Amino acid sequence: MSVPYRVLQVGCGPTGTSVLRELLPRLATVPLAYEVADPAVMGPGLAFSTPWDLHLLNVRAGRMSLHATDKAEFARWREERALGDEDYPPRRVFGRYTREVLDGVLRETDAAGHRVTLTRDRVVAARRDGQGRWRCRFASGRAADYDRVVLALGHLPSTRYCRHDGGPGFLSDPYGGLDVPGDARVGVIGTRLTGVDVALALRERGHRASVVLASRSGWLPSVKGRVETYRLAHLPDFVAAGVPGATSLDAVAAVIGKEIEDAEGGPVGWARALSPPPSSAGTLRAELAEVASGRVVGWQSVLGAVVPWVPALWRLLDERSKRLLMTTYVGVWAVRIASFPSVSAGRLLAMMDDGRLTVRAGLAAVVRDGNGFRMCFADGSAVPVDVVVNATGPGYGRDSLEATELTRDLLRCGTIVPHRFGGVPVDERTFEARDADGAAVPGLHVVGDLTRGVWLATNAVENSVRQAADLAAVIAQDLVSGSCTSRRGPGT
Repeated sequence: MSVPYRVLQVGCGPTGTSVLRELLPRLATVPLAYEVADPAVMGPGLAFSTPWDLHLLNVRAGRMSLHATDKAEFARWREERALGDEDYPPRRVFGRYTREVLDGVLRETDAAGHRVTLTRDRVVAARRDGQGRWRCRFASGRAADYDRVVLALGHLPSTRYCRHDGGPGFLSDPYGGLDVPGDARVGVIGTRLTGVDVALALRERGHRASVVLASRSGWLPSVKGRVETYRLAHLPDFVAAGVPGATSLDAVAAVIGKEIEDAEGGPVGWARALSPPPSSAGTLRAELAEVASGRVVGWQSVLGAVVPWVPALWRLLDERSKRLLMTTYVGVWAVRIASFPSVSAGRLLAMMDDGRLTVRAGLAAVVRDGNGFRMCFADGSAVPVDVVVNATGPGYGRDSLEATELTRDLLRCGTIVPHRFGGVPVDERTFEARDADGAAVPGLHVVGDLTRGVWLATNAVENSVRQAADLAAVIAQDLVSGSCTSRRGPGT
């Protein structure tokens, strides 16, 4: 009898679910023992397991699918279950869909005779032995050997304010329940999508006291207007003709600008686009008025079409341009491309109008002050609060890798290294991690947010699904055809 080929997948949010969906059917002829380890909710992951209906998708439902080629699958699934027809439904609806996709994959795999084991145990270490197998250790103390490991970890924690972690009144998990007294003054670090989620969740819980959303820029996400499917006229040829590592940021901006000019019927106002004022009730009201006009927002239609091309564009950029983007423009890019629905914006504006919510720019520090905190700003002012919620979003640097047990272990033994632009370096074809010498680490594959430095746009579901499909094709070719002779093949 053939010895099963053992695979450990660490993480099973939407990206991990996509890996299972794409990979397992391709390995139908391979004697396989597949284990999935994730202590969190499998399927939806963190963002899509929120219980609040007012946490909406930030991408149109028609573009949200865990099927690599069927972009309408989620929309059709929702229609079949009469779960509404809004463009931006509650995120928990998409979470239910991902769980049903996962359950379907497991049923089909079981019917095909494969063994898939789900465990809530946390993987804390992984070391490759002299025979090329991976010895993995779990938080429970269990240890087991695997032929291949797939990391689909999702977001790493932000460590920017970690000195306050665990202290009274400091909530490092913005989705961890927000058990905040209704009369507590709340300071939220972060004004992008996660900060918006916190403010809306507090509103839903009936919180009565003041809330301050604060960041260095003070930018809320742009408000989503009416968009239409846009067919890119210039970008595909630009990418096809580009030389990897030899393209300037100016050249990329110029071709995207051409697309926006075509869509808008006029020149791009780059000065305001790249240096918007801090958000306020006035700016939010103006954006909502634009949405109410019903005009198609051409630049948003273009950016929606650009998202799948971001990894290719990032690959084209020269080193100087990558540094410039990440140090100067990544913030404004994020608030433009990661916009939020007008329904959510209207709820925020209502909180601002009744005095419960303030958005502040220039956040310089958060300092503990007695039983509370002071949020200190660049202009010398300070706002006292009782509770602080860290909504800065995921972390990508060495500190974040060190903050998670498994990545810390892999980092300290030299199996992985930090990527200068976030996450870890991986081989662009096989998704295998690269070590300090730049060599691919056989049998250790990384997908999703940990690959940010390689592909940049790693938090878009459609890009994660594409990664999963590409990885599945590589592993299936390796195992089914035996194209990689350096690793133990099935049945050996």
